[in-house]
Amino acid sequence: PWPRVERAVFDAQISAGWMHSGYPFMAHDLSVAGVVNVTHMRENGDWGMFHELGHNHQWMPSTLPGTTETGCNFASVYLMEELVGVEGHGAVGPAQRASRMNSYFEDGSNISNWTVWTALDTYLIIKEEWGWDPITEALTVYYTLPADEVPSDGTEEFNAWVVHLSNATGYNLAPYHAAWGFPLTQATFDSLDHLPVWVDDPLRGEYFVYDPILRNLSSPNPSNATSTTISWETYDNGTNTTLMFYYGTSDMGNQTSGWEGSTSLGSTTVGNHSQIVTGLTCCGTTYYGRIQASTDEGSVWFGPISWTTDYLDD
Repeated sequence: PWPRVERAVFDAQISAGWMHSGYPFMAHDLSVAGVVNVTHMRENGDWGMFHELGHNHQWMPSTLPGTTETGCNFASVYLMEELVGVEGHGAVGPAQRASRMNSYFEDGSNISNWTVWTALDTYLIIKEEWGWDPITEALTVYYTLPADEVPSDGTEEFNAWVVHLSNATGYNLAPYHAAWGFPLTQATFDSLDHLPVWVDDPLRGEYFVYDPILRNLSSPNPSNATSTTISWETYDNGTNTTLMFYYGTSDMGNQTSGWEGSTSLGSTTVGNHSQIVTGLTCCGTTYYGRIQASTDEGSVWFGPISWTTDYLDD
């Protein structure tokens, strides 16, 4: 969070491994020839050294469970790309990332497997969309958090990060992180529902099928005598979603059978929508309705709503 001179000591026998963080950070003396060679560093960098510098700047409340060896790689990726101009590590190449993500999502995006390189993929997708600024802004929030807002366990850490990062990007990133298996609470979803959902994230359709989110489903009450206009907002259009509106004089619940009528609403996009429903019985008849939103992996339901038809003009 603050600038400082970083110091390193190279020795024939250090306390742990090839390199380790600390002030100074330590490295084996076999690394000396490379890191003191300006041309070599300018052309090749040193992922390991940048990794240890990253450890020195980790802030533990913002270090999510299983990612102690991930957050420090922000420094490795950043310095390799910005200072050296190379990827710097085979594990962050496109083929490796695609293979890793395929395996992770095919296994059901189990958060217990969300570690090191897989976790880094989650952050890199954000970086590739918005750059480093929102990640830096979200990390900076933790430096001045009041004591009662510092997350105290894993679930709180996951939820706090999604809130801070969403606010930094200006987009609701809860669906994106839920796709990765983050244990998000309803309070987190509710706190972000004033922001637009990031509906263009590269997971959609490629790695994960998102459920849509509809809200504000309504009908005028009373409606016209033999018709009504239902309206709703598509907040998140999900993945390859189609909508069907079911209605009748009894609420048949979240099932397709038993309803007296239905009408296709087609595919959907983010925004406000409406549909006229005709052929209703006039004169004080109460109707109920629900929307079924279907994707390739199932369906979710929204509603119910109810309305009563008006009387015919004399």
